Amino acid sequence: MAANTTPSRRWPLAVGLAAVLTFACCAGLLTWWNTDALGPSRFCAGALPSTEVDSVLAGGGRMVQGGFYEESGPYYSFTCTVQRTNKFLSDDQPEVQAELSFDSADFALVGYPLWKDASALSYFVGGATGAASETQAWVLLPTDCPLATRPNSKPADVPVLKVNLVQGRTTPEALARVAMTSARHVADGLGCTDTSALNDPARLQGPAGTPQPTDPAQACGIPGFRLPEAALVTGKAEPGTERITGKDARTQVCGLSLQGPGAPLVTLSASDDPVLTQAVRRDQTATQGRARTVTPCTTGDLYIGMDYNDAYRDLLLDEGGDKLSKARAALFDAFFNAVAKERGCPTAKG
Repeated sequence: MAANTTPSRRWPLAVGLAAVLTFACCAGLLTWWNTDALGPSRFCAGALPSTEVDSVLAGGGRMVQGGFYEESGPYYSFTCTVQRTNKFLSDDQPEVQAELSFDSADFALVGYPLWKDASALSYFVGGATGAASETQAWVLLPTDCPLATRPNSKPADVPVLKVNLVQGRTTPEALARVAMTSARHVADGLGCTDTSALNDPARLQGPAGTPQPTDPAQACGIPGFRLPEAALVTGKAEPGTERITGKDARTQVCGLSLQGPGAPLVTLSASDDPVLTQAVRRDQTATQGRARTVTPCTTGDLYIGMDYNDAYRDLLLDEGGDKLSKARAALFDAFFNAVAKERGCPTAKG
């Protein structure tokens, strides 16, 4: 007959079992808190695959949906946030934000508050119309979708899928994939039937290397584009460096960083992308006098735009008189004429 286990022997067994269970629970919690084990395969009602989100949210921790809103009526809306959480780090963790908004088609080229330097973006080559950086991405959506309208909206407003990466950085290609996947989900929500305009880009173009010294007689690498004297101020805004995005994409941007206090910056853009040009052409405020316009060319419409930062504007205002208006007109006209001539388009008079 087997001997009964004495209390003195049962005590170590109980302690050992409790320790194993405690370790297993702690390991399970650590795995749950700081990895994506058993997590969802998609976020935001299926808009974002977890694999794509994981590629842009660097670091340890668990991915969770921080906020989500999608409504189909009476007007379609979409916003979503996915973020990292980590029980052992007090610092803010990265999060990716995707939203549908309605803006002018050239919003990212003309200085919207959160999109300050268009020359820092990489532009889509082939496929959809869009761009991406290490922290931002945007995609223009089709304009003929049943729910792509809003009351009291401007005629030139178009639906845009925007992505922002907060507290982190990733590759433009990774953020572009998130933007494209979200854009197709939102296009479906808008009732789009023709989504051929939302094909993945073949690749991204630009920025082309590090900023290079500006040749005042051939700025932005455009033959005949001379920086006019009216646009410069001795000791405050002189030729410095330039960054260009390259000519393979349909949208090309040049950022002129001038030498002067406050880092004055002028951004010059040209695009023959019909998605962009057709939308801007509907905007009656887009004129050469407003430094953004669409002009007809033998190969189709061409968009030309200019923007500048507060530092450049302020130093021109400090010069007094109408220095700002003269500088803006002279610089835009010089850029417009050089690009138009290079592409065989009609040039401005004067």
